[in-house]
Formats: sequence, structure tokens, C-alpha cells
Amino acid sequence: MKPAPLVTIAIPAFNPQFFQTALQSALNQTYANLEVIVCDDSGGNEIREIVDACEVPVSIRLRYVRNPQRLGFQANLMACAQEASGDYLKLLCDDDQLLPECITQQIVGFIDHEDVNLVTGQRQFYDGDYILLSDRVENCCFSTGVTLFKGEDLLGILESSLVNFLSGLSGALLRTRHALEYLPALTQIGEGFIACLDFALFACLLRRGNLVVVGQVLSLERLHPARLSDQTPVKAAVMTELDWLKQMLALRSGEPAPAPGWVRYLALADATEGHAYAWEETALGRQLGFIQTMVHTRVGVKSDSFVDMYREWLSCRRLKPAQQRLLDARLQGWSWRPRIVPIVLDSEGDVPALEETLKSIRHQTYAAEHVVVLSQLQHAPFDGVRHIRLDDEPVAQFNRLLAQLDNADWIYLVRAGDRLNELALLLLAERMVEMPDVRCLYSDEGGLRDDVSVEPVFKPDFNLDLMRSYPYVGRVLALQRQRMIELGGMQHGFGELGVHDLVWRLVESNGPHAIGHIAEVLVESALCLSQWLTQPQIIEQNPRVLAAHLQRLGAPHRIRAGSQPMINRVDYLHDEPAMVSIVIATRDELGSLERCVESLLEKTACQRYEVLIVDNGSTAVDACNWLSAMEQMGSDKLRVLHCDHGDNLAAVQNFAAGHARGDYLLFLSPYSIVVSPDWLDELLNHAQRPEVGVVGGRLVSPQGRIEGTAQVLGLRGAVGVPNRGELLNTSGYMQRQQTVQNFSAVGIDCLLVRKKVFDDLHGLDEQNLAQALNGADFCLRVKQSGYLVVWTPYAELMRVVPSSAFTPAPKVLQAEQKSFYQRWLPVIARDPAYNPNLSLGTSNFSLEPGFKDGWDPFSRQLLPKILAIPINTTAVGHYRVAQPFRELEAAGRVVGHLSYHTPTDIDLERCSPDVIVLQGRYSQNAVDEVERVKNCSHALRIFELDDYVIDVPKKNAHLRKAEVGVDKIVRRGIGLCDRVVVSTQPLADALRDMHHDIRVVPNMLAPHLWTGLTSQRRTSRKPRVGWGGGTSHDGDLAIIADVVRLLANEVEWVFFGMCPPALRPFVHEFHPSIGLEAYPAKLASLNLDLALAPLEFHIFNDCKSNLRLLEYGACGYPVICTDTEAYRGYLPCTKVVSNSTEEWLEAIRMHLSDPDASYRMGDALREEVLRDYMLKGNNLNYWAEGWLPD
Repeated sequence: MKPAPLVTIAIPAFNPQFFQTALQSALNQTYANLEVIVCDDSGGNEIREIVDACEVPVSIRLRYVRNPQRLGFQANLMACAQEASGDYLKLLCDDDQLLPECITQQIVGFIDHEDVNLVTGQRQFYDGDYILLSDRVENCCFSTGVTLFKGEDLLGILESSLVNFLSGLSGALLRTRHALEYLPALTQIGEGFIACLDFALFACLLRRGNLVVVGQVLSLERLHPARLSDQTPVKAAVMTELDWLKQMLALRSGEPAPAPGWVRYLALADATEGHAYAWEETALGRQLGFIQTMVHTRVGVKSDSFVDMYREWLSCRRLKPAQQRLLDARLQGWSWRPRIVPIVLDSEGDVPALEETLKSIRHQTYAAEHVVVLSQLQHAPFDGVRHIRLDDEPVAQFNRLLAQLDNADWIYLVRAGDRLNELALLLLAERMVEMPDVRCLYSDEGGLRDDVSVEPVFKPDFNLDLMRSYPYVGRVLALQRQRMIELGGMQHGFGELGVHDLVWRLVESNGPHAIGHIAEVLVESALCLSQWLTQPQIIEQNPRVLAAHLQRLGAPHRIRAGSQPMINRVDYLHDEPAMVSIVIATRDELGSLERCVESLLEKTACQRYEVLIVDNGSTAVDACNWLSAMEQMGSDKLRVLHCDHGDNLAAVQNFAAGHARGDYLLFLSPYSIVVSPDWLDELLNHAQRPEVGVVGGRLVSPQGRIEGTAQVLGLRGAVGVPNRGELLNTSGYMQRQQTVQNFSAVGIDCLLVRKKVFDDLHGLDEQNLAQALNGADFCLRVKQSGYLVVWTPYAELMRVVPSSAFTPAPKVLQAEQKSFYQRWLPVIARDPAYNPNLSLGTSNFSLEPGFKDGWDPFSRQLLPKILAIPINTTAVGHYRVAQPFRELEAAGRVVGHLSYHTPTDIDLERCSPDVIVLQGRYSQNAVDEVERVKNCSHALRIFELDDYVIDVPKKNAHLRKAEVGVDKIVRRGIGLCDRVVVSTQPLADALRDMHHDIRVVPNMLAPHLWTGLTSQRRTSRKPRVGWGGGTSHDGDLAIIADVVRLLANEVEWVFFGMCPPALRPFVHEFHPSIGLEAYPAKLASLNLDLALAPLEFHIFNDCKSNLRLLEYGACGYPVICTDTEAYRGYLPCTKVVSNSTEEWLEAIRMHLSDPDASYRMGDALREEVLRDYMLKGNNLNYWAEGWLPD
């Protein structure tokens, strides 16, 4: 085995602001043979001091170099390369960060691959406060796994897009000799690159070698005002440098790409050096186009800070006009109208703050019944606002007020300075109506700093153990008045947390389901949740409120402070001792097993346990000998069981459970090491509570970072560990890394369960979830049975997993995830321990920016809900999906939203549409997506097709996109849907044997784009004759090629959209294609005297629609077209039967000989189109009949 090559991480340091994080990330690398160099170009000593203070692992060589004089970024980069001793070089910018596995993952791309010049991984952007930002094209994921790309092919993509979608400097690994070869020329002061240096370097590397992309996030790139790319001179250089790049890329030589926009690739594992590569091809340019379309529909793609992203996120959470129009109908559909009275506490006598709150109440979409203000000050009466002087006995005053407010169904407790979202009372009222068992409601909330929205808090649904830790629900609460009166109102002795004592009494009497949560930011305040929770009076009263709650339950307990003063930690004083059977399943890995068992026996304080070592078919001699020795000891404390269930880990655990003697079962991974004596006592502390079914502890790495076992459903897969990789002593989001709380699941690696509960539920599922997801499934079944799943950070174990550890095969994981989703998708999509506004793509409770469109805050729909998925934003996506949906929505016929990607299973479940329109699904991957949609959604599936893609003319550009066996692919896609919608009867006829329900919905024009167009006639000395359309019509334009040449002296030829190079010398004007919104006006501005619509005779064209005639007609152009099925009908135009040059010439000359008659034909065509083919009024019925359920 070859030794690991030396890799240099070189940091061109200048700004100390984030340098420590960058340096630490380099020192945290798991790679074995590493040197780290810091080239300090700053003027101070801060960077040197940070280097001197850091702890350097013994496996890493750290060198500090102080530049004798200021070099600037470019020269400092060069200095870094010159200092490097390694064969491979990572240039890490001083404000960026590497993930620990970065070098280990990337170096694989170079080993035994001399043709590889560059290895990149995915990167994520984050801001100066370490908060993740929205993805954009620059950091898009365009491949999965570890993939080798043909470097020369990528240059064409880079030339056409001029967007560096590959990586930043920090995300790339290259050969040191290449850096020394290329950087001198690229970094010349005054003549070199600075703004686009990474882009230029990558272009040089790809001209002579290939690229490997590791399809996982390996680096974090920081966006902040002080970063180099945001400095004025650098920003000013961007356009000049992009021009240089374009010239560089245009001058490239070598083997051309398979076709424009296409690149060659293969999995790196299939690339054997010395053998010819069996390249596959992919339309990467088109894929990037799709990604760009999707990215532009997301929130925050231009935000360089969380504050900006969050501001935009909030701005998208307003009702659309269509939703506004439905409000009256929504209210009329309610069974009752809740009367809500906000009670505003103004204890400080802050008049401006009070006015801010009252103003937000006045602006509510759903009006308050009236408002009560409790204030120290005397206020003038105001319509709808009742002012009451704040009493010295606030508890008695609150209870009197409850009794007096007989015109209130619910009260809403707020403070002066709180700013209510304009929909706050509406959404509260809707939940009151739709959730009749709820008696208390809380919501997400946000902070205000200098009137700027900051610090949103996205809370879980009611979480009993988290609430016992601290009052996370906050102070802004809605309470059902009558139930509060029945409970006796507020009681003395709890100060500001008197309301929370009332909430606990509600939970005790009605159950936890009486507390509802609205996952929307309904209120913002300068007194944010974290400030309120750390007030001395809250810290003082928190344990008192909890003690009263536990005393009422008759639960003996002791309360002590947790890791922070505001956090309660409860010791439940159980009378009965419990016996635990600790199950450790093993196969061959003796080293891990010995460490686990020895630490368990030596360090565990609790002694009421037995250890069951389950040998699942070990064959290694050392393991077998050790197990045999343990068996011969014959101890009641430790027993060895034997089974042979192969990779069925669930069966192994079930087998062990059948032999257990304890009251409780503890499933423990052999990779666990006991480090804290009281870990088992802490697990039993919660497991012995009668309402608890499962308890999990915390697993940490030897480096002190989180490894498991709390799990969030749907996080980065089926389940994921929140805060994974974070330092264990950090507080985490909402202090949740340091508090006992309820999760939906905990990992099987450290899971304690009452034996009776395990037996009642028939153990783990060894049929469908044998290897990976049996623990999560079991926890969900425990929850379903009415028990709590508790996670405690105070039961801590170390986890050390050897490289030889068993991991399930990808196909097994895929199959298990499918089974898991089929069983639990509604729960996974709405994990009550998480929040739907938080990202499932990261593990640190980050805001999910989501999409600009599609927000729906209501729990019930009044109209059919459509999820429309166009193939693109251009012509076919617009005409067949996007615009029909918009017009139906505007007409009050449907609700829903457009999506330019197929949503995940979880997003589909959250959206819960009635109809899903799937357009243009005729590739293998696209049809696989249709099958996934079918498996996870009960919506009516519409297969929308506009072209007969099964048979494409040879000269049509769509031919290259067609996959082999497209007939079978289309047939399968259609078969997976409930209905097919096409644009013409010939297309329906061509597909008739594929589906029983095919509906024809003709193309129409959007009124806002196509009405009121004006074009002029006779604007030139010669007649203006032209063609306009898309970029895939080579075959159609070939029909009139000779016509263009022969009439070049008689007419002015005008082409719009595309023009074959051979015809350019004969064309008077060529206008390249433009965006869809500007297309109609541009077409009309061509001022054509005559428009042509040639089509090849081919079944593909026979199945097309008359859209070209409609567009020409809306402009008032007279038209000559091929006499093909597509253009048959009553629309007035001249038809060429044979498509011969002679007949085309004859038709054109006929029009030109009598221009007035020709113009009259254009006027008649415009009249017909504007009357019959506009997407409005009764014409919307075509789409309603095509899309909506019968």
C-alpha cells in the first residue's frame, strides 16, 4: 500500500477576524500526512498570536511565515505555493473553513489518476455570524458520488455561462507544481487576475487535465463585508477579468465536446488509469439552466447576510392576491368566529412602545374583539381599546379581568413593544376553529433590533420535557378564557411565570394535546425570547413553577440547575430499583468490544445490570477465543449468547431481548466507551417515569464533538443527528444541546426501553428494517402507543467507530428508507420535535430559506390545490403549465404554486396537493421521479406533453436530448399517471394506446403579454419578410433556405431566435432570442409585412400545435405556413402544400403583389386569435377540465 502523499494547506492570512476558525479547521483534518502553512500578510500581531496559542495535533506540521513586507493577496498566494512542501496544495482563504473530512475525501481524486488536475467538493456559503445562507448557482450540486469529468468539455460550459460553479479557492485541491506553473502569470500585479483568480486558475488546469467532483459539502465559504471580493477595486475588476476569461476560453484547442452544452463523465471508481475510459455523456449546460431557474425561485440567493435573507423570507410570508380574495369565503366556512381580546401589558409606561403594539393590532386582517391595556399611566380612551390602571396585585387583577371579559372567547397576552404580524389573529382564530381540543396556543417569534427583524425562534410543538427544562413557549400566549376560569385562574407565588403555572395545570388536566403551536412568526419584539429567559426573575421562578407542577402530579423529585442557570435538571426520586439488561451485539471486532465492556464494568456506578454480549457469527480467532473465555467465566453479570443472523441487526437485538432478565433493555453499540459513572443512572432517571417509553443518551467523539443519539426525522435522509459535529459544550439552538427534551426518535446505539413496552410492540422490525432504521421505527411505534421518547445530554458516552465497521449497502438503505417513508411519511414531514421552517439539509437548526412562492399558512383548503411543475420558464413551460396555472389561480378556480423542481417526499407531504402536473417527463431520471411522486402522494397525477418526443426529426436539436428507448420511457411515465394532457388531437391519437384518459387542451396566449401589440407596415423600401421562434428549428428553416437566397435582393429578411449560419449573408436583420416576458413585444416590433411558418413533413410536426400562427396573429402579421396537421383549421393564412421552393416562392410573391389583401388577411388572423385563443374567461374551462378531478 502506497504511503499517503503529503498535502499542504496554505493560508494566505491578512484579516484576523475569522482566521482562528480557518486555522482550526485545517488542524481538525482527519487526513494523516499534512502540513499547514500560514503566510501572514497583516500589519499586526494578532495572526501570530493565534498561531502561537493553538494546539497542534502531533500528526500535523504547522509553520508560520511572516512576510517581510505587505505583499497583497496575489503575491501572498504565490508565497504560499512557494512555501509548500506537499505534492498537493489546498489554498485556504483566511475567512473560510474546511470540514474535517475535506482532505481525506479530496485526495482520493488524485491517487492513481495522473490525468486529474483539479479536485473540488461542494461548498456552502455562510455569513459573518456563522449562519448558513441560501444556495446559489455558484455552489450548486451538479453531480453525486465521486465523479470524473472531462476537463476540456467543461471549458465550453464555463465559456457560455461565465459562472464559476466549480468551487472557490478554498474548496479546491490541486497539484503544487501546477500552482507554481500557473500562478506567476495569473497573479501579475496590474495585469493578472484578482476578482476571478480562482476561475482563471481552474480554466488553466482544465485545459490540460480532468476534474474530479466529490458530491458532498467539504468547505464553508464566508460572505461578509470585509471579504476581498467585496472591496471596491476588486468589484471594479470583475467585468474586465470576465472579458479576459472569455478570450482565454475562446482560444482553447483540443478535442471538442460531444455537443454544445454536453460533457463526458464517469464514476471515479470506474476510471482505471492505463485503460480507455468508457465515458458517459450528460447535458450539463441544460442541467445548470434548470438549476439556475430553480435557484432564482428561492429566497435569499443574493443575500450576503442572514439579516438580509431573513428579511426576504419574511416578505414572502404574505397572502397572495388569490389567497386574499378567498378570505371572506374562508371565514364564512368556519363553524364559529372566535372572539379574541389581546391584553397588552405596559408595565414600564412606555408610550411609543404601546402605540407600536396597538398599531399592529389595528392592522390585523382578522380584527380583535377589543383590546385591554394594563398600564401604570393614565391613557385617553380610544375606540376599541379599554385602558385599566395596573394594580399592585397583578394576579388578583388578572383573575378579575378573566371573569369580566365575557365578550372574549380567547385572550392573547402581549407586551407594549410587541409587533404582531398582520395575520397573527387570523391564524390564531383559524387554529381555534380547526383544533377544537386546544386550549392554549403559542407561536414562533422574532426579535427586533433598531427596528430590524432579527433572531427568529422556531420552536418545536409542545415538548413536555423541554418545557420542564425551561419555559421555551415564551411569554406571548393565547389562552381560552373559559378553561382558564375553570382552572381557577392564576395563582400567587410565581411572579411573571404565573401564566406558565396555569399552562402546566392545563396540561395536567387536559393533556399535552391541549397546547397548540403555530409554526409561523406571529410576533416580533425588542425583548426577544433569549433576553426574557435570562431575566433574574424568570431564572428564579422557573424551578418553583416546575416544582409545583411535579408536586401536583405526586412525582417525588429534586431540581438542580443544568448547564446554565435558566435550565432545570430534574432528578426523579423513584422508589423501586430497576434491573437493566445491556445488550451489546458484536461480530469479530474484538478491539472495540473489549474497550466497551471493560469501560462499562469499570466505570458504571449503577450496579443493577447484566451484560448480554450477542455474538452474531464471529469467525475471527481472537474474537472467538475471547468470547469463549467470557462464556466460561459463568458470571450472572455477563453472559454470552450466540446467533447467526448475518446482517439482520434487528433480528440480533430481538434474539437478545428474548434472553434478557432485566426490567429494562439497553441496546448499546460495541463502539461505545463509558466515560461518566452516572450515565446509566441518568437513563433510568427518565425511563422509570410511567409516561416514558424510550430514553437515549448522548454520544460524543474523542475530539469532544456530537455523534448521536437524538434524531430528527427527515434530517439529511430518513433520520439524522441534530448538531452532529458540533462541540459538545456549546449550547446549541434554543439551548437544545444541553437540555433534557422529547425527540421523535433516538438512535439504537444507546437506547433504553422498558422490557414490557418492547415485548408489547413485538420488538424491532426485522422484516423490512433489518439494518439501519429499526431503532427510529421502534421509537415512532412507542410514541404512537402514547409514551414519550426522552433524550438526555447528561448520559454521555464516547463513540469510536473503526474504519472496518459494518455499513449497510446503499441499495439496502434505499429500500429501508422507502419502507420507512411509506409507514411514517406524515410524521416524518412534520416532526413535532423540530420545526417546518428549519432546514432538513443541515444538522444545526438553520432556517430553511425555501421558495419565494407557495407559502400557505392555513390548515384547511377551500379550493383544489395544484402543484404545477413546468419543465422550464421558457415557451413550453409557460404555455402549457405556468401561465394556465396563474390564470386559473387569478380567476379563483384553484390554489397552489409552481415549482421548477420535483419536491422531495417530505415537501410533497407538507404541501399535500390535490393535483400534481408533471410536464415533459421523457428521460429515465424524470420518470423515476414520477414513480417516487406516485409512491408518496395521493394527488391526481397529470402527465403533460406538448411534443411527440418518441420520433424527432433528424435535424431537430431535441434529437440529441432524446434517450435510447424513449418510447418505453414515455409509456412508463404515462402509465404512472392518472391522466394525460396534450396540446393537439393528433398527439392524443399518437399516444392513444398508452392511456385510457388523454385530454386535449389547446395552446392559448397570455392576455397580459399578447393583447395590445402594435406593429407597423411598409416601414422599409423593400417588404420585410421574416421568421421568429425557438432555437431548435434547423430542419424547418432548411425548407426555405433556397427561398431566402433567391429573394435576398427583393425583400429584407428578418430572423428572430435563430438563423442557420449558411443563411446569415442573405439576412438583413438577425435578432437573438430573448426572455419570454419581452418576446411578444419584440416579435411585434420586427414590423414584418409577411411572416413564414415552415414545418418539415414529419409526425413530430403533425403533432405540434398552431402556436406559431397564434403568435404571428397577435401581432397582426399575414402568414404563409406549411399545410400540415399543426396548422389545419379555420385560422386565415396561406398554406403551402408541397413545401417545395417553387410553391413557397409563388406564395410569397402572391402576398407581395397585393399587399393590401395580405394585410387584410393579417387583420383577420389577429381578430380570430384575440377572440378565440386568449387564456381567459371560458377558455379557462379547457384547463380546469384537463387538470381538475372529475
